[in-house]
Amino acid sequence: MRTPSQSRNQNRPQQQASPAVVEPFNLEEPFDNPPVVNMAANGAGGAGPPPVGGGGLPVPDLRTMEELCQPSLDGRGGPIALIAIQATTFGLKNDMIQQVQNSCPFREPGDDANKHLDKFLHVTQSMKVNGVSDDALRLHLFPYSLQDRAAEWFDRLPRNSINSFDQMAKIFLGKYFPPSMVTKLRNDITNFRQRPDESLFEAWERYKLSIDRCPNHNMLPVTQIDTFYNGLTLRHRDTINAAAGGTFIKRRPEECYDLIENMTAYKINHND
Repeated sequence: MRTPSQSRNQNRPQQQASPAVVEPFNLEEPFDNPPVVNMAANGAGGAGPPPVGGGGLPVPDLRTMEELCQPSLDGRGGPIALIAIQATTFGLKNDMIQQVQNSCPFREPGDDANKHLDKFLHVTQSMKVNGVSDDALRLHLFPYSLQDRAAEWFDRLPRNSINSFDQMAKIFLGKYFPPSMVTKLRNDITNFRQRPDESLFEAWERYKLSIDRCPNHNMLPVTQIDTFYNGLTLRHRDTINAAAGGTFIKRRPEECYDLIENMTAYKINHND
């Protein structure tokens, strides 16, 4: 015979066990302060470990201070990435490195980046190593042409980020020959004016230097000659016209260039 209390217990729905409540692990807390686990609601009357699985808790870093402070090789190796070569052994020869360092050093932003690349390519064009491509050889030699502040800039480039010499040249020009410098040098060419105390020779040399420093000026030879002629003082324009036998601009561009070259060839120490 069932008692009234037993009947009431039979009709009452059974409560399901509540899932374990696990506090999230705070990485900012000290290592000696482990995450707090509420064991009272694990469905076992507060006894035993919490349920396994489903928590997705991050695994704490159990390395010691000594292990964490050890230097690592991660991120080392320099900006030049590993390049596949056919040679079984490859090492730069000392005479190659010294020739690059002595022939075409580049130190700081004031140096001519375009001329540096031209000299570097000229110096390295005769350097050959069996099983090593010209591109790979130049890429490994190029850092030795950088000195002082330029070498420091190269060392700060992202590790293993350069895979070819063409990429290296573009990064180098992007740093030391940016678009703002191109604009300035183009303006120096197009706005050329002879200085009052400047000889024809000095004006011509300064103008040619401006053109050399900006290889991508995109000016035709006729435009270059015309810009220089119109930038001269009236006295020197009359001198050139007289040397041309009348009117300078009626000559072909090649003849005009040769005429100015001949007129300035022996005027290094003269102001006329």
